[in-house]
Amino acid sequence: MKYFLPQFFIVSLLVSCVANNGGPKKFGRDFSMPSSSSEDEKNEGPSEYAPEVNEWHKEIKKFTGGYKTFPSSGEVTNYLNNQLSSPNNPCEGFEDSYGNKFGDEKSIHPAAFGARKVLAAMFQSCKALTQVIDDKTPPLEGVTTVKMKRGSAIPKKRKITNTKAYVDSHIVLNKLKEDKNYPGEKCEDVTKKPPVYGYGSRKAPNKSGVLNLSSSGAGVISSSKPAAGIDCSAFISTALGTQGLKVSKKAGPFTDNTTRSFHSFLGSKNSCLKRATYSEDQSIVPGDMINVAGSHIVMVDSVGEDPLAIKRFAKSGNCNSISVKDFDFTYIHSGNINNSYGPSRVHISKHSGGTMWNNLRTTAVKMCKRIVEGKKKSVSMKSLTSYSKFSVIRHNTTDPDCVSNERIKLRNEECVDGCLKDQEEKVSNEV
Repeated sequence: MKYFLPQFFIVSLLVSCVANNGGPKKFGRDFSMPSSSSEDEKNEGPSEYAPEVNEWHKEIKKFTGGYKTFPSSGEVTNYLNNQLSSPNNPCEGFEDSYGNKFGDEKSIHPAAFGARKVLAAMFQSCKALTQVIDDKTPPLEGVTTVKMKRGSAIPKKRKITNTKAYVDSHIVLNKLKEDKNYPGEKCEDVTKKPPVYGYGSRKAPNKSGVLNLSSSGAGVISSSKPAAGIDCSAFISTALGTQGLKVSKKAGPFTDNTTRSFHSFLGSKNSCLKRATYSEDQSIVPGDMINVAGSHIVMVDSVGEDPLAIKRFAKSGNCNSISVKDFDFTYIHSGNINNSYGPSRVHISKHSGGTMWNNLRTTAVKMCKRIVEGKKKSVSMKSLTSYSKFSVIRHNTTDPDCVSNERIKLRNEECVDGCLKDQEEKVSNEV
């Protein structure tokens, strides 16, 4: 369900903050935290969100000069643009084949390849890379979300109630089920223990450096049918680890990061993560990680000619008309999309708004305006957003101190080594 808060309500809420000199009151439901218009934003769960309430109070306190002054209309508008959904323009339509093929990639960023490897390994088949979720993909069946007792470390867990219904409604699993040659040699049949999204289902390699993707983890309730759970930041952490991509020069080949720790590395000494740079010719690229601290993180997988529609709208001079629906790229993640799909490849046409995508839109609009104004020099995406928790993260693969010679190994990765061989040969740290 989408929530659209009208501007007068936000204004009223701010008036309440100033009038009460102590923050907003509750009106039926707690509006102390901005409403979400995207299921992805809840992937890290309420336990990750809890600190956001205090952070929002701090922002509002600063916003209003300690609840003593009222912000200008421009400041309110800017705040709204960062929190609420962008214009839901009609989708121009994409051919069924978009994103299903990688084309003639001359080189592949190791982070992007790492995400592909984890996705293929979780399904024990490269078919997982050719099936893309979009706005026409129906939700999964045979799975439910179970609310845990108040105060539980994991507030919500996934439960597969009907394995057959789950597999039959899944765009990847249903094809594997129909494939007479599946599972292949050295492969396991994951239709019997399918991947699912699970907040709190973390992954880490054993002493031998082997990581088991098929464990259910804390995000899957014990009464569930067999399932392999993983959450968003665990997925990205694993993807980087398979390629020896360190988050810090002082770190090892694998670090178990959350969305918050990914964000915190951006300002730390010896960090191997940096904010992406936009230019007249380039915005997001494969291997970039789009992150909202305390919420969700995804890996950009493949991009179109104009992934954020910046060039097209700069040409017409109509930058404010850029919509999320104008974007053209795919990403790989594990998320609560379409009723707990978990590990999946997604085309951006699936979305029309939400904090992550609205803030990405803001960077596109601002870069577009810079180009129109003749400011064509490269610029960090940090200067293109006012939302401190949002970032487009790029790994510094060109620094040898940021790439380990060691790699974590995925249990049963031999199953997909053959079908990934051509792509692996194109992996380059110079991308």
